[in-house]
Order: sequence, then C-alpha cells, then structure tokens
Amino acid sequence: MRIKPAVSPEEAYRYLSQNAVMVWGEAAATRMEPQLQSISSAMAVVSALEIPDEIEPLFGEDIDRAVRS
Repeated sequence: MRIKPAVSPEEAYRYLSQNAVMVWGEAAATRMEPQLQSISSAMAVVSALEIPDEIEPLFGEDIDRAVRS
C-alpha cells in the first residue's frame, strides 16, 4: 500500500475524522477518536516508506514467485 504524497499524522487524522463525521455523524466520530488517532499514525508511517516500484503492489500475486524472478 502506498500513500502519496506523504502525510503527517495530523493531516491523516483530519481527513479520517472529517470523513467519519460525514459517514457516521459527530457523536460516533467522537467515540472513534482513539481508533482514528491510531490509524492516522499508521498512515503517516506507511506514507513515509520508500517502496520500490518493482515490489509494490504484489496484491493477488504469488509473492515468493515474484521475488525469485
């Protein structure tokens, strides 16, 4: 998975929380705050990774075979 351009935890949280409010409402989004914080931190870490094009994505592929070729 890639997230480009890279995002900060604050940017990711803002995006996630705004969408949570739109989808589930203010009260539910408030209850989800710990999860949204955790996910936004993970999004920032993933977005900072430099993954070579030949490695990503391997979704649905035989990763062992792809690595050996």
